[in-house]
Amino acid sequence: MATTKNIQSIERAMAVLELFQQTGSSELSVKAIAGHLNLNKSTAFGIINTLTNLGCLQQNPHNQKYMLGLKLLSLASTVQLQNIIILSVHSYLELLNRRYDETVHCAMPNGNSVVYVDKVEAGSIHISTRIGSQNELHCTGVGKCVLAWMPEEARERVLEGNMRSMTYNTITNAHRLREELATIRRQGYAMDNEEISIGLSCAAVPVFSGPDNVVCAISVSGMTARIRVALENGLIQDLKQTAAAISREVFDYTYDVT
Repeated sequence: MATTKNIQSIERAMAVLELFQQTGSSELSVKAIAGHLNLNKSTAFGIINTLTNLGCLQQNPHNQKYMLGLKLLSLASTVQLQNIIILSVHSYLELLNRRYDETVHCAMPNGNSVVYVDKVEAGSIHISTRIGSQNELHCTGVGKCVLAWMPEEARERVLEGNMRSMTYNTITNAHRLREELATIRRQGYAMDNEEISIGLSCAAVPVFSGPDNVVCAISVSGMTARIRVALENGLIQDLKQTAAAISREVFDYTYDVT
């Protein structure tokens, strides 16, 4: 397998961050970082300044030394939460997969998109989503679950932004999407009606960690005709009950799904 050369600037930035762990120091000066990594002081300062601007480092104004930034804590918390969700949710996804023989996803909010953190594939059809891949909020079932319960200011930024048309069914009009999101909040579930791929549909529900706080969403996706049959056979209620069970197990939050 062909390999590509690592980018030196990224290697050096990672070395700066790892130095705090290696030395056990909570704070390091530019001089100390440069000395440990055999860098000249101006190179070290350039890397440190960039990491500080990105929130990965922060400076102590009293002694001018640097410490690890809150951005890293945020990233670590996200990774930890994703791991907890994957470990807890997977068996529930498998149950839905066995019941309907369709592809089941779990996705989490990631800025103005969703990222797929788990997937159980159907035997009947392959859906091209990959764990770790991101997708749009406005045209996916899991994305609309996240968007429907977003804080209003964040939701409006998405609605007034560039909502790509993926198929002729994609809702790109902000007013129409607001109406649909209101319906999603009222009904407790979202549909992707061939909005990202013609011939494929999806039903999704939010998973709450507290009142109106959507931490992830789960969905069942497949050929449109098969999803219609699943809907007639109780898919929405099964999804809602599964989401409620996940909320109880992972977040100790109970809510009514009737």
